[in-house]
Amino acid sequence: MTTQQTAQVPAAGRAGLPLAAVLLACLAAGCTPAHDLAAGASRTPAPASVAVRPPAVGQEWIYQVRNLYNQRIVDEITERVVAVDPLIRIQRSSRAGGTLADEVHASWGMVIQDSHWNYPLTFSTPLPAWPVHYDLGRSTTYSDRYELLAAPDYSAYWSLTITPRDWVSIRVPAGDFTAVHFDNVINFQNEDLTVIESQRLESVWFAPRIGRWVLRRSHGTYYLPGRGGEMLEDYLQWELVAWR
Repeated sequence: MTTQQTAQVPAAGRAGLPLAAVLLACLAAGCTPAHDLAAGASRTPAPASVAVRPPAVGQEWIYQVRNLYNQRIVDEITERVVAVDPLIRIQRSSRAGGTLADEVHASWGMVIQDSHWNYPLTFSTPLPAWPVHYDLGRSTTYSDRYELLAAPDYSAYWSLTITPRDWVSIRVPAGDFTAVHFDNVINFQNEDLTVIESQRLESVWFAPRIGRWVLRRSHGTYYLPGRGGEMLEDYLQWELVAWR
């Protein structure tokens, strides 16, 4: 399972590359580790209170997707709120791949269907899309099971650890925002039984005033028995270019 559904990622960003080769490509391209402070960001004091914009039909976010191994733009994703009752439903489409599966929240920020991976997932219990608390450095782990939307009889382990890192002022093509920067570490059982020790690593900059992230970076690691060292999945970035 690669880290996104963009099937047209150039070869340098595809899953299955040996770690050393990928790191050399990444260094040559100038990409930075996911946990680093993003370009165009500076730390800012935490706000006295955090109010996340509630969902409303018609809200929309458009993201440019970049392959960070070679800095190529590979897609544009449009996300639009199309329902808020009884479930919050975000319709998603890809310039490269057409209509994508919806993202679905049981309540705002608690996801029961996640279509950001190239195989859309559903969860046994809702999982947070952003931190439920903003205590910097304090990690929270959620253990759950996931199913593949296309194969609901398949069920496997999924563990998500969220750690808020800092508050930042950040500039992206869509404008200037105050955002909480948090990391996700996901350990899970891969649906490909030849793959072991699958892990996803994400760094996310979430802007409460728009109810969505303005920057998100994601990559993954895994092992293939008998194939030697660690393998890497795609390293992709979603950057907000427009919203309403």
